[in-house]
Amino acid sequence: MEVAEIIQHIQERQHILAQRRVTLGFDGFIDTIAKIIKDKGVQNETLFFPRIQDFGHYVLDKSASSFSLEVAEQNVKLGGNMPITAHALSSLGVPVNCVGALGHPRIHPVFEHLAPNGQMYSFAEPGYATAYEFDNGKMMFAQMEHLNQLGWEAIVEKIGLDTLIQLFSNSDLWAILNWSEIDASSNIWRGLLTDVVPKCQPKNQAIAFFDLSDCSKRSDEAILEMLALLQQFSKNAQVILSLNSNEARRILQCFMATNLTELLEIGTSLYPFLRLPTLLIHSAQHTFCITNDRVYSCSSFWTAHPKLSTGAGDHFSAGMAAAQLMQLDWESALIFANAVAGCYVRSGISPTLNEVVQFLTTTSHANQ
Repeated sequence: MEVAEIIQHIQERQHILAQRRVTLGFDGFIDTIAKIIKDKGVQNETLFFPRIQDFGHYVLDKSASSFSLEVAEQNVKLGGNMPITAHALSSLGVPVNCVGALGHPRIHPVFEHLAPNGQMYSFAEPGYATAYEFDNGKMMFAQMEHLNQLGWEAIVEKIGLDTLIQLFSNSDLWAILNWSEIDASSNIWRGLLTDVVPKCQPKNQAIAFFDLSDCSKRSDEAILEMLALLQQFSKNAQVILSLNSNEARRILQCFMATNLTELLEIGTSLYPFLRLPTLLIHSAQHTFCITNDRVYSCSSFWTAHPKLSTGAGDHFSAGMAAAQLMQLDWESALIFANAVAGCYVRSGISPTLNEVVQFLTTTSHANQ
């Protein structure tokens, strides 16, 4: 499909976004964005480690000894999959309900402008994370504080079951994010399935979008339990599971021994085990959508020197959610979601819909 045709579809349907609503949960972090200094020149100019492997080799070379490094703080901002995705959706013009750890009893100032066209419901203080950024990725170090001790009962106690039922009932799309980092995530999902989903009466069957975050530290047992819960959600909603290559490979290892590295091969091998209608597999270079009848593909809008990479996946999620609300076909949805992420990593700012259209207009897509 030509980019001009995709832009026409977006412009014809953009008015729909303000008429839809998304409810998102359940994390919340304050992110410190930093870079690790490699060298300082004679004029005291700063050189950062450009790639993760450069930093890794440096650390390995220092094994059996002590060493110190200087960190340059770049920014302190709202963080967590839910807040970043919600902010990106809000920038695209979608009203959002944010349910998460945003500060309690008061919303933390860093989240004050999270959802100017939506509502915030907080049940806990946020966690904290430091993201060390490189040109080809990032390392995230999270301090969960008390988030890991708070489950479904705490959310219901702070927000109210009637409010939660109303939020999910009145939403066209549910974005349930960051299962991996919060120990109580499966408990929260079971609470939703028991106390909320059966009582929801949305106008149409809701779309349920899931992004797990890095599940490397999770056991096979926990992952298989999570997948069983996803299958229960699929009885009441149109489930879309979004994974990056590392997450997909980790989940595939629960079913078979594998050393696969090709993104599409990982996705097509995993899809039959999931028993879900739609699987998205994405990386900085490529994205695939695997459904019951087809595989769709799209090259990403990769850049060698991102302004900000922390949150790129969340902006892809927001773009995909907005594409679903506009009822774009899968090919168009993949390109649009990647364009939202592409705008973000180049500017470090969540783009508006007009900025995404302008990006598509002026950027040559690898598929064209």
